[in-house]
Amino acid sequence: MLKAANVELTGPMNGVGSALVSAIITGDVAAVKAAIEAGAETAGRYGEVVSAHVIARPHEDTDVIIPGAKAPAKRSTAK
Repeated sequence: MLKAANVELTGPMNGVGSALVSAIITGDVAAVKAAIEAGAETAGRYGEVVSAHVIARPHEDTDVIIPGAKAPAKRSTAK
């Protein structure tokens, strides 16, 4: 998946219960779509792919809950 397109693994791959794995990647939307397709196809050869999803423009607050993601930039307020 990481070799298929110019994307970056945002955080560690996490095990989610019995043999489920979650991976979060970032990059251009087209590159992420290509990487997700390649990863889902390859994973499908070894087992069942439950879900593969691309969030094109996530809300900036999602950086707070994504493991390993950079913290959102602090906003300045005029007084």
